[in-house]
Amino acid sequence: MSINYREIKEKIRGWLKPESPTATELEEAARLGPGEYEIYNGKINSILDEAREVFIRTGVSSFLRSGDLVVGIYTAAGDLVSASCGTFLHAQVAQLPVKYILTYLKDAPTVGVREGDIFYCNEALAGGVHNPDQIAIMPVFAGGELIAWTSAAAHQPETGATEPGGMPVGARNRHYEGMKLTPIKIAENFQLRQDLMDMMVNFISRAPRMQEIDVRARCSAADRMRRRLLELAAERGLPFVRGLFRRVIQHAEEGARKKIRSWIPGVYRAVAFFDTIGHQEGLVRTVLTVTNDGEELTFDFTGTSPESASSYNAFLHTTAAFVGHYLHTYPMCDLPASAGTYGPLSFTVPEGCYLNASPEASVANSPIIGRTVVSLCHTVFARMLFASPDRELCAASPGIASGGAGFSGVNQWGVPVADFITYLLNTEGGGARPDKDGMDSHGFLWAPWGKARDAEDMEEEYTFLTLAQKHFKNSCGFGRRRGGSGSQLIYVVYHAPQVSMYSLGKGSRIPHDSGIFGGYSPATPVGVQVTGTDIFEKLREGNGGVPSDVIQLVSERPVSGTYTLESVARANRILQQGDIFVGLNTGGGGFGDVLERDPEAVVKDLRDQIITHWTAQNVYHVVYDPQTLRADHTETEERRRRERADRIKRGKPYALFEPEWSAKKPREEILRLYGSWPDARPGNT
Repeated sequence: MSINYREIKEKIRGWLKPESPTATELEEAARLGPGEYEIYNGKINSILDEAREVFIRTGVSSFLRSGDLVVGIYTAAGDLVSASCGTFLHAQVAQLPVKYILTYLKDAPTVGVREGDIFYCNEALAGGVHNPDQIAIMPVFAGGELIAWTSAAAHQPETGATEPGGMPVGARNRHYEGMKLTPIKIAENFQLRQDLMDMMVNFISRAPRMQEIDVRARCSAADRMRRRLLELAAERGLPFVRGLFRRVIQHAEEGARKKIRSWIPGVYRAVAFFDTIGHQEGLVRTVLTVTNDGEELTFDFTGTSPESASSYNAFLHTTAAFVGHYLHTYPMCDLPASAGTYGPLSFTVPEGCYLNASPEASVANSPIIGRTVVSLCHTVFARMLFASPDRELCAASPGIASGGAGFSGVNQWGVPVADFITYLLNTEGGGARPDKDGMDSHGFLWAPWGKARDAEDMEEEYTFLTLAQKHFKNSCGFGRRRGGSGSQLIYVVYHAPQVSMYSLGKGSRIPHDSGIFGGYSPATPVGVQVTGTDIFEKLREGNGGVPSDVIQLVSERPVSGTYTLESVARANRILQQGDIFVGLNTGGGGFGDVLERDPEAVVKDLRDQIITHWTAQNVYHVVYDPQTLRADHTETEERRRRERADRIKRGKPYALFEPEWSAKKPREEILRLYGSWPDARPGNT
């Protein structure tokens, strides 16, 4: 059957929450003896971690090898029990295809669910995030009874879309996106079906080897969890396993409600703007209002700009996944990644806004816009958590304006390849906290444990020579505690005559992470490339003319060629051997007033090349010896005193500022994606 998304949309919303437990499950959960829950919950985590390692070690794509994946165990009814994550983004929504199978396929005469089956899907309308995320799902039977499900999900950096890399920036609707599979049965009796494997490989003709190997890696991980669960069931019996599953879900929900009660109740609002939709530039607004009534949290996105004919849209359940990722990564980081955490959560996302798009909309780049949701969660929850027992979990947003890049071509070994450059994603800066700076190049917003592939690894398998992989100066948000630094990479097309490349992202003009409590926003990245270069001559000469920093490259132009500076979201283009491609990502947001930062920390940042001298002198207002980098604390205090006095002179009373500001309006061409002004409703600007 074809998916009628409007028909099943409310079912999908309900599937996010745990199913009502049976009386038998509650009794079995209550029978767990002292210490049994703790011991066997650890056993479940060990099963998950083992499967995660199997997954990583048997796959080949960059996302998979870098750890941007999730493996999960589910109850027989499809509720997520627990997961081992590189990314929490898929942890909750991966249960939606399981419940889809139970609802629509389990009793279908031509399908059914039997021991040894494996289902496979990547259709966002059936509960996914976007179609690059492919999921293998396996039922677990013991003694003929369905006792659980397992799944292994990872981002696959090729989908057969109209552009290489699986996330077509120029998509205008879902028909640009490539392969989209509703849950289909690809294995029976523990044997993969060759016809369906061939079908998928045919869809992914830019990278057929990667598709086939990674499908098998997912299946291997799912089957490893199945085997371990059967061992557990044989050791302790089926009632114990069912009771253990229910207790994990109960623990997660009880823990979430306990946390909510400890946070400051109230209504919290934040607004963010960004400047890019696909290849178009224009202003877009996102509004988040969180209500904490002391027992539950309501997330309301009323006031968000309408969907557009682009790939920068998301479905309602995906927006819930964005929120869940933030909660599991920060304020609920000590709870199981379980369906139970969604028990006290509800979502209001107006129909027709870009976070609750229509079924025909392209959602290929939903994780790009989801970064803004996470940033707003950081802003809102910083206020809710700061005076609570969870103050240490209050943090500015990690880097959210990355210029992730994809490519396709034929490598030096004659193998068709298509992949994503994970270094750019997995080296974003972490957000500042009240007690410490953000971590430099900490990881990926969607995969905090993600790892950047080694330069040598990329050069061995793909078509690039690496000139630089390092921190990007001034990319972090400044403050009393600064955000972690972002990074830069400079690649030269090598080994092959040409390669098709593009990049995606947003935020080349407007920083959409505001920092918290007076901290600065991180930098805005741009797209840089140089074509028709003499880089190979420079390398042969070896006289120091090879650029190792993007600022040096752009300001000094040591390499001849045509320089292009553009939006971070770059359309697909063909680069020739010797052309230079620069990728930039951002650091995390800052915390607190820059004038309160320890001068010694500022000069240390200078030594570590995290900031420039201009920033130390004009943002932090630190006085120091430029040769020895010794701070003069007395002169610094005097200079900061003068800056505080100047701030007062520059400021305006709110009664004067508000009418003047409210009368301003951006140019009409900037508002073509915004919705009506100023409330962002669908319709004319």
